[in-house]
Amino acid sequence: MPKRENSRTGGELFIVDNSDDEWKALRYLHDWCDYAKSIDVATAYFEIGSLLGLDGQWQKVDGLRVLMGDEVAVRTRAVFERALSGRLERLNDSIEAEKEKDDFLDGVPAIVEAIRSGKIQFRVYRKAKFHAKAYITHARSEVIGAAALVGSSNFTRPGLTQNIELNVQITGSPVTVLQEWYEEHWAEAEDVTLDMLRVIERHIQSFTPFEVWAQSLNEYFKRRQISAGDWERTQSKIWPMLDGYQREGYGQLLKIAGEYNGAFLCDGVGLGKTFIGLMVLERLAVHEGKKVALIVPKSGRESVWEANLKKHLPDLAKGGQWSNLLVLNHTDLNRAAMDGTLDAIASQCDAIVIDEAHNFRNPGLLGTGRKRESRYRVLQRISRGKELYLLTATPVNNGVYDLMHLIELFAQQGDAFASLGVHSLRGHFRTLEKTIRNANRADPDALPEDDVDQNVEVGLAREAFAADPLVSHLVVQRSRAYVKASQQLESKGAAIFPVRENPKVANYDLTPLQQRLLDLVEESFRHKNELFRLALYDPTEWLIDKSEEDELAIGRRAQVVRLIRIGFLKRLESSTAAFELSCHRLLVKLLAFWTAHAETEAELADLKVWQDRHAKEVEQVRAGLARHAGEDDDEDDADPLITGDVLDQVEKLPRAKYKIAELIAQTREDLAQLVKFLDVLKGFDASQDGKLKALCRMLTEDPVLSQHKVLIFTEYQGTARYLKRELIQAGLEGVEEIDSGSHKGRDREGVIRRFAPYYNGGSSPELAKAGKSEIRILIATDVLSEGLNLQDATRLINYDLHWNPVRLMQRIGRVDRRMSEAVEKAMVADHPAMAELRGKVAYWNFLPNKALDLLLGLYNRVAHKTLRISRLFGIEGRRLLTEADDYEDLKDLNREIDSEPTAEERLRQELRQLLSGHPDLEARLADLPNRVFSGRAAPTTQGVFFCYALPGRGRTAEGDETWDLDEARQVRWYFHGLDGGPVLEGAPAIAAHIRSAPDTVRRIQLDRARLIAARAAIEKHIEGGYMRQAQAPVGARPILKAWMELN
Repeated sequence: MPKRENSRTGGELFIVDNSDDEWKALRYLHDWCDYAKSIDVATAYFEIGSLLGLDGQWQKVDGLRVLMGDEVAVRTRAVFERALSGRLERLNDSIEAEKEKDDFLDGVPAIVEAIRSGKIQFRVYRKAKFHAKAYITHARSEVIGAAALVGSSNFTRPGLTQNIELNVQITGSPVTVLQEWYEEHWAEAEDVTLDMLRVIERHIQSFTPFEVWAQSLNEYFKRRQISAGDWERTQSKIWPMLDGYQREGYGQLLKIAGEYNGAFLCDGVGLGKTFIGLMVLERLAVHEGKKVALIVPKSGRESVWEANLKKHLPDLAKGGQWSNLLVLNHTDLNRAAMDGTLDAIASQCDAIVIDEAHNFRNPGLLGTGRKRESRYRVLQRISRGKELYLLTATPVNNGVYDLMHLIELFAQQGDAFASLGVHSLRGHFRTLEKTIRNANRADPDALPEDDVDQNVEVGLAREAFAADPLVSHLVVQRSRAYVKASQQLESKGAAIFPVRENPKVANYDLTPLQQRLLDLVEESFRHKNELFRLALYDPTEWLIDKSEEDELAIGRRAQVVRLIRIGFLKRLESSTAAFELSCHRLLVKLLAFWTAHAETEAELADLKVWQDRHAKEVEQVRAGLARHAGEDDDEDDADPLITGDVLDQVEKLPRAKYKIAELIAQTREDLAQLVKFLDVLKGFDASQDGKLKALCRMLTEDPVLSQHKVLIFTEYQGTARYLKRELIQAGLEGVEEIDSGSHKGRDREGVIRRFAPYYNGGSSPELAKAGKSEIRILIATDVLSEGLNLQDATRLINYDLHWNPVRLMQRIGRVDRRMSEAVEKAMVADHPAMAELRGKVAYWNFLPNKALDLLLGLYNRVAHKTLRISRLFGIEGRRLLTEADDYEDLKDLNREIDSEPTAEERLRQELRQLLSGHPDLEARLADLPNRVFSGRAAPTTQGVFFCYALPGRGRTAEGDETWDLDEARQVRWYFHGLDGGPVLEGAPAIAAHIRSAPDTVRRIQLDRARLIAARAAIEKHIEGGYMRQAQAPVGARPILKAWMELN
């Protein structure tokens, strides 16, 4: 032992300060254990490493007492309990740290046994501040006597080996005085031996395979959401109204947005996204006091969002200068009058919540010169630095790039997803697109615009989409099947959703006039220029010098012409009236183009001759436009052929650049084709409409449709207004119509409440008391297909073939939605005749009996696209399902809307079932330490399973980027096969290897060296994979939560 001379006394002091490589406080105690019968320790802190450092030596001592204290007095019981909790947590952390060195804690079982037998005891002094450090050793031999090491070293591994301390040995009679002091304080201290024992014991249990399985599931999913706190449970007004899956979704959204600045809620139609959104609003604006902008479709603002805010969060709904919530329409982002408000959002808001966010999937114009930037660009600009919450049932409408554009609203930095291994969004989505196309068995050589729509709703494509790292980490999306199972698990029954009957085909035959029109359209497609050439939209062919034109601009013009041709075909299928309206509008545009470019005497004369010769057709068009026009329309979102002063809008082409005479000649040919159509249409009225007749028969002869509410969807405004006019003319009552046009004096929200009063906060008696008539038949364009509660009705008719399956599912979702027990009771009480209909939804799809093959053939020819929607309407390829055909294809729609749970959903549901079936399991899992280990017979492949928590980027309260070094951001599963194959990753892929029941037998057979080698291999895999991709800083490390050998 080193000695230092004391200059004042001339004596020598025995100092132990850990500065010598060989002689440290641990060595001092180690050597004393050979002679001591007991050791009494006074320390501020105790860690398990101190005893493990003495392993093999402390066992020689008959007794070891540890007296602990703190710098702070803990007189009250509450304060003492908090302090003790901190002490126990420190002990727990020290054990976890030891596991990093020794996976199996070889020396700990002996410590536990010594504590159980009373050989090791612990007490905490609480009468006053206690910060003593002393080690009193009592030798077995009186010759040696007693000694004490007094100074600064805590009974921890760092205190005994690493820190520079100052400890002095005391011998002789002073030790007796010191021992008396120790006994006095020991007697006054509180025994915490059992508390310490419980902490240590939990680390060395023989954990079962079931505990590893359950804990791995629990860790995997709990890291994906923020747990509810006291505010949610005691103060929130929305929280008590949420079902379990909604609370789960809310927690996931907050977790995701906190990590990545944005999160998607993409539960299917009718699954209660609005209330999850309300919960997010309440959390942000009320609890956290943040400024929030809520951007919603105009159609759902008053009836859905403002109504629910007023009802459930009235203080937040008041708005005004001092409110934390500002509500805007989607269309407000385009209005110049809103520029000041938008600038305020950009500078003052902390978060933005967007309902029906898929409407922002197209970037649109940057906004240069006189052109305003698109809604998307405005939203992207005002969203910088804010949290975005995007609500949509359909993040992918036409292709996976829809989702990419939405992500780019909040992730504008290239390394935003580096921790997920994504360093280029576009490159990642290019790969994802190929994966989805392969899963859909699409043509691998086809261009995206010429291929089948990218289906991510069913089958292998859905699994591939859900498994994508960006999707799985940014998107909260639960299937209806999962929600139903969740409700059943909560004992809320399966009646939360109505039973959906198999869709029915509403066949109709074309009248002779409609058949002649279709034949004429088909004939027009046999020409070199299919249907119309439309030189006014694409004059490229008539450029004098084509080398001057930008290739991208040429491609855009050709696309416009293709879209117009497609539009004509779709309108022809929708209704003869819609096709007629398009013909009228196009004729006006063509005439305006000709008029604008006719300058020479010969050109003006030709124009005059044409107008005189076709005066009847011109008058026919004028009358038709007047008949179709809505009052005070300002837009028609569904129809690209705009009305208004088209002549002023004509882009006049310079003669120095274009062959104007040839352009006019081509325009004249298009007019000649239109005149042929108009010649057939001049005798058209309702009596010549086979489709309308079929609808009238359904609404008058069907026992349900003739008496109860029905929602009729059409894609086109012209069709909607035509149907309203003709149904009223046919004597049907309670008919109303809503489309994308604005109607002076019309209350759109009032129309919704008159059609569906009960699910919009009212009732039939209330309408009657207010003197308002109830609507029985509501005709609507797809302006009503998003985010509205129309489930007062149980019958729906798709009047035309919707060419986008996403939109079809949104339509059905207006009536096939979550039901409210209270609302259902009120409705049946007021209308007993509705009792048999409630809880059942039926719908019809109108399909032309003999003409569909021709229509689809023309569409495929123009669009270069095979319709994925065909299966949803009952068409496989181009085959119409008639009464004699197999209806399995048509029934597939039910399975597509419900959708089978994804592999992750099945695992989440499995966890919920475990927690529900074992009431104490959640508490047991919460009490489990890290590195829970077990073993079992391999159900499939032999190997070692690992569940690791991985660190990741986060943000401080001030918004600065940080890394969580101790608390992981995500959890991943790994499987190391004993055959030496590649590492298997992913919970869905590994679950079958480790799934265990409570009675699964624990079996350990692999030698420890092999297990440790497997763990080292996985950690090397993580270091070279995730940690490198994430560019994790020094100090960040993965944490092993659980592992298991499969032997």
